[in-house]
Amino acid sequence: MIQIEKLILYPNFDLQPREIDFKPGKLNIITGASGTGKSSLINIFRFCLGSSSPDVPIGPISQSVAWYAIVLRIGATHYFIGRPAPTDTVEVTAALLLIEPEFLPDKSALTPNTTAENVREYLGSAIGIEENLNVPGPGQTRRALAAGFVHSLYYCFQGQGEIANPEVLFHHQNREWQSQAIRDTLPYFLGAQRNEDLNKRQQLAELRRDLRIAEQRLSQAEAEQLDFGSRTEALLMEAVDVGLAESLPPDLPSLSSEDAFGVMRSLLSQPVVTAGADDVGGGFEQLQLELGDQRSRAREIADELRGLEGFGRSATNYSDELGEHRSRLSSIGLIPDETAASADCPLCGSELGDSEGTDYEAVLADLAGTSRRLELAARDTPRIEKAREQLLGERQRVLLRIDEINSSLTVLSATNEIAAREREQVNLQSYVRGKIAQFLEVRTATVPDELAGLRRSIARLRDRASSLEEALDPALVRSRLESAIARVNKTLTQLASLLGLEHADQGVRLDPNRLTVVADTLDGPAYLDAGQIGSGLNWVGYHLAVYLALHEFFIENSRPVPRFMLVDQPSQAFFPRDRTTGGDMEELADSDRESTKRLYRLMYDEVSRHDGALQIIALDHADFDEDWFQESVQERWRAGALIPTSWLDALADASVDDDVVNDENPL
Repeated sequence: MIQIEKLILYPNFDLQPREIDFKPGKLNIITGASGTGKSSLINIFRFCLGSSSPDVPIGPISQSVAWYAIVLRIGATHYFIGRPAPTDTVEVTAALLLIEPEFLPDKSALTPNTTAENVREYLGSAIGIEENLNVPGPGQTRRALAAGFVHSLYYCFQGQGEIANPEVLFHHQNREWQSQAIRDTLPYFLGAQRNEDLNKRQQLAELRRDLRIAEQRLSQAEAEQLDFGSRTEALLMEAVDVGLAESLPPDLPSLSSEDAFGVMRSLLSQPVVTAGADDVGGGFEQLQLELGDQRSRAREIADELRGLEGFGRSATNYSDELGEHRSRLSSIGLIPDETAASADCPLCGSELGDSEGTDYEAVLADLAGTSRRLELAARDTPRIEKAREQLLGERQRVLLRIDEINSSLTVLSATNEIAAREREQVNLQSYVRGKIAQFLEVRTATVPDELAGLRRSIARLRDRASSLEEALDPALVRSRLESAIARVNKTLTQLASLLGLEHADQGVRLDPNRLTVVADTLDGPAYLDAGQIGSGLNWVGYHLAVYLALHEFFIENSRPVPRFMLVDQPSQAFFPRDRTTGGDMEELADSDRESTKRLYRLMYDEVSRHDGALQIIALDHADFDEDWFQESVQERWRAGALIPTSWLDALADASVDDDVVNDENPL
């Protein structure tokens, strides 16, 4: 299983990489003052193991590191995993994976050869994570979740804000959706949801699909058997009604399915015989067009007659006006008698026409013009009457032709109706033939033996599905989970007792649904996340005890979880929140120092008891004189830190050079 042998940081400068060694199967302690970079190690390890970003603070680490890398050991095989530091982007997908490298690669040889996702999948497969799927119970809306390598890391890290936080038990538990992911994947890592369950679930899905198909086929076959006779008789009766068949078979009720199919197939093989009909559509349309023309001509003649009658009335009125004018002049004596030699003026008594150019001559001239116009009007009247007679004659002929066309159209309509009925008969026969063809296509002759075979097949499928459902019963998974949790709780109670934690003597347990520690007191359950279990020692102690108990179960049952734990500052619970110093152990009271030492002694003893199967990396201010503690210390960051002094100097020189350049080339 995965344990960490080395952390390597490659600088942006032409300097040696920073290497930190770790002992597999041992307690590894990095002790130092605040601000030395200890708390950044968890995110750096996660980044090397496939996360998207190292999430280090902006400062010396982010400014000086070009590549992050670790050397892992899985069994007897060593792996080098490197990740380039983020530049312009927040997330990085590139990665370098080397298996059994002969030596650590130089910075110039660091070239990505894979992706972070592939690294996660490879590591998950290497530690034995097989295909799995947690399917939510009925009524749950969340999607099924497969446990992967990233989920196994919940049990490997305890950050500075987690180990002494009573409201958070597991790594990243307080992040969005992470609590549910822990609940869904914990049964797999505890072995309650076994590897073969996925295969069984896939087999069950296939069986259920086959069962649905078989049940649908049986239902269809039974329905066919029940209504086959009535449906066949109905189709054959339709065939007789439309003339497709002459009569029904006399033994129709006693016909077998196959014989009835044969009768219907014979109907499909016969041609459709119908009486032909002349195509009269063309003559009908021609007469319709002529009828329209004749009606248009009749309307034109009517308009012309109305025009002639109006013209005649105007000429008559004009003649009447002229005659009336002449009569008025004659009545007053302005028009002399044509037989008299002369005439006198009716007003003055003088003789008319004594001199040239008199008004009397003008009146005579006007009267002469009026007489001529009356003669012309009299000559137009006979011509108007003649034209009117011609139009009346033409109108009569047009109306007679319209009557003839209407009579012809009536005859043709009757003929077209006969032809339409014949065409409808052809369509009805084709329709019934189509229904018969469809019936034959979707239905097959079902025999009793076939029905019996379908029922036997369905019974076998149901038996197999029932067996798989029992094996995949959620109640069975819950029972296995409860059994595993009970074993973990037994170890948890023992470890809590060794640390002298509160309520350990009455029994404590891990609640896999609430994801917290529960103490069974005489007054009822006391929950860690509800503030019912107090003091810093209890908060840190129960976090360590839960993780150690889980890892003991993982080791004993060969579960696919990395075999390391990284805990950050377990001593922090004993320091006041408003401390102004770097967290020196001398600040603590004797009881708090003893509590911190007891925590580390428990980690040391548990690692030793597992004989190399578990590795713990602790980051803290603590530094005790005991031999067991001193042999566990890998590095002391009192004068030093994660980033070497030479790197800081290079950063400072680069900053000075940038300032000089900016001064020489101001914007």
